[in-house]
Amino acid sequence: MTGETMRRWMVRLGLGALVLAAALAGAAGGLLAAYLRDLPALETLEEYRPSLVTTLYGDDDQPFASLFEQRRILLPLAQVPAPLKQALLAAEDAHFYQHRGINPWAILRAFWANLRALHTVEGGSTITQQLARVLFLTPERSLPRKIKEALLAVQIERRYSKDKILELYMNQIYLGNGAYGFEAAAQTYFSKSVRDLTLGEAAMLAGLPSGPTKYSPILDPERARRRRDHVLSRMLRVGFITPAQAAAAAREPLDGPRFARGAQAAPYFVEYVRQQIEERYGTFAVYHGGLKVYTTLNPRLQRAAEDAVIGGLRDIDKTRGLRRAAAPAAQRPQPAYLSLKVGDIVPGTVARVGPAAIEVQVGRYRGEVPFARMGWTRLKNPAQAFAEGMPVKVRVVAVDEPRRAAHFDLEQDPAMEGAFLALDPRTGGIKAMVGGYSFERSKFNRALQAKRQPGSAFKPFVYGAAFENGFTPISILEDAPITFRFRVNGELVEWSPENYDHKYHGPTTLRRGLENSVNVMAVRLIQKVGADPVIEFAHKAGIESDLRREFALALGASEVTLLEMVSAYGVFAAGGMRYEPYAIRRVADHQGRTLDEFQPEGTPALRPDVAFVLTNVLKGVVERGTGAKLRALNRPLAGKTGTTSEATDVWFVGYTPSLVAGVWVGYDVKRSLGSHDTSATLAVPLWLRFGQEAFQDVPPEDFQPPEGVVMVPVNPHTGRPTGPGDQTAIREYFLQGTEPRVAAAGRPAAIGAAAEAAPAPEAAPANPAHPTN
Repeated sequence: MTGETMRRWMVRLGLGALVLAAALAGAAGGLLAAYLRDLPALETLEEYRPSLVTTLYGDDDQPFASLFEQRRILLPLAQVPAPLKQALLAAEDAHFYQHRGINPWAILRAFWANLRALHTVEGGSTITQQLARVLFLTPERSLPRKIKEALLAVQIERRYSKDKILELYMNQIYLGNGAYGFEAAAQTYFSKSVRDLTLGEAAMLAGLPSGPTKYSPILDPERARRRRDHVLSRMLRVGFITPAQAAAAAREPLDGPRFARGAQAAPYFVEYVRQQIEERYGTFAVYHGGLKVYTTLNPRLQRAAEDAVIGGLRDIDKTRGLRRAAAPAAQRPQPAYLSLKVGDIVPGTVARVGPAAIEVQVGRYRGEVPFARMGWTRLKNPAQAFAEGMPVKVRVVAVDEPRRAAHFDLEQDPAMEGAFLALDPRTGGIKAMVGGYSFERSKFNRALQAKRQPGSAFKPFVYGAAFENGFTPISILEDAPITFRFRVNGELVEWSPENYDHKYHGPTTLRRGLENSVNVMAVRLIQKVGADPVIEFAHKAGIESDLRREFALALGASEVTLLEMVSAYGVFAAGGMRYEPYAIRRVADHQGRTLDEFQPEGTPALRPDVAFVLTNVLKGVVERGTGAKLRALNRPLAGKTGTTSEATDVWFVGYTPSLVAGVWVGYDVKRSLGSHDTSATLAVPLWLRFGQEAFQDVPPEDFQPPEGVVMVPVNPHTGRPTGPGDQTAIREYFLQGTEPRVAAAGRPAAIGAAAEAAPAPEAAPANPAHPTN
């Protein structure tokens, strides 16, 4: 081939290459144009309003719960501490401030690393590309999506500053455990704001975007620790930290109780508040608007109430022995990767039954439950009670993380239910609310929704009405059998109320009758006062439920809610002032601007002198009567026990000048709690458990007598006035004008104490099987 021929071929090849290049460029340009036309409009970022979490704050103005579809708390970049920002850049995009949206060198480096490992070990996406994917694209792995992601990243970089892009990313990215954005993640994992993070904590959070579940310190602390150390080494490599700082941060423990674990705090209270704010502001505002709801809940009292109900019911249930259904079918097994903490109560599966213990598998952990620690089960031969594959509930006693081993104790969820409610009687603010043993098991709020017979816990309303009508604490009534005869539909019906111990003590003071919860005396008293004044007194105090006009009302035959009882006793505590129970102090928008604010206003409900005299008698219930176990709290405390017929419901409502609280225990479907069980054996111990925590380091306070009452020392057994030298005397209070005088026969009497019997109600008692103490 001549030189001329060669030149012609070279020209032809060059022209062909140019044509091919032009064709490829045209195709690429067309493809690029098609992709550009298919991209979402970036203008939507101008109106970008991320879904924000609604936060609930306690009475200490600290957050304790949140409502959200995506848990996100907006964080301006100016408030991000330098260590967190540097950790994120080192982990995800060290050249973020140098590139224009994509980093070819990072893509090549990731490609080579993944090729060597034969699986994905490193990503090449910049922070801007990740933001584009999160905001506009699907998480699918495909070439078209990667091209769109890169094009969007370039466009985002042209329109927005680097700081704006980083701020959007740090608020939008998902970081596991329901947290979106770094502020929500800091509060989720460490219960603190990003401004309070240590270097090690910042590095741990910065390691989450590439694998929120994989590197979660809650789910896998060891893997999270390795990821944190990797981020620290990257920070050291790019010069953000010194070797000494990296070493110190690597020594920070990651497996501690500080991680937010388990169910949300105060779930029944949170649901109560959610219903109120959703009704007022709408569903969208609650789950997306970032409302700030400042509530009346006291976190310390709430923890005390939850421990009293949950721990107390467990303790009571164990006295009844092991039930065969050790773990309800509704309980979800723990994931294999979930870490255990000492004190956790978790479902497991019997893996082996040995001669002295059972081995239980809980996720990736295995441990023994010795038969020697199963005494409460009352099993004669524990080995025969268990089989491989049987579900059980266990409490974690110890954990050996490296060996994935643990020591367990056998547990079971109680079959009975309970509720607890505490208020500030001076404002009506709800301080603690427990609506049942487990919100997961049942969302029915027994503190607000359940109507049950209060038993003798209703007697203070009878006595209060009596004090309004001239009776005094030392008025005498006969404690002796009595029978009432009624005609119901033309048929003669007899009802003979009985005392709990079936004993009678003859003439007895009203004080002793209430302190010892004497049933016959309460019925005789309502007979003298009349049912209508008792109903009126109860309604004034705050009982809103219908009350039946019958003598059995004195024994708590009409059903009420725990909220009604606690609120009404709060009127006694507040010296006759009534404050409506409330849960929300203030509501603000996500910028902190107040939308609503509640200022409690009290209204006079009862005479202050009557409320104080009644309170003074109810103090005797704790000092000498059915609530005597509460003397262990070493403070002035008034209250009343209540046990219904056959012990289907047990109550105790107690109060100080600044706190009123009530507890109820029973089964949802009414049945006896036990033939020997009363409020003194079931409800009072739960209230005591609450009080021991609630009153810790709280100085005692006593009720102050108002104007219009007179103090006279009396003998507590006879009610007779006595001199200052009588060591057994108690300080008895009387409404002015009803203070005692010595009658001619030497017996104490009180003005109005001998009132005539009121007419009997027309209807017979609805529940002749009377409530007890």
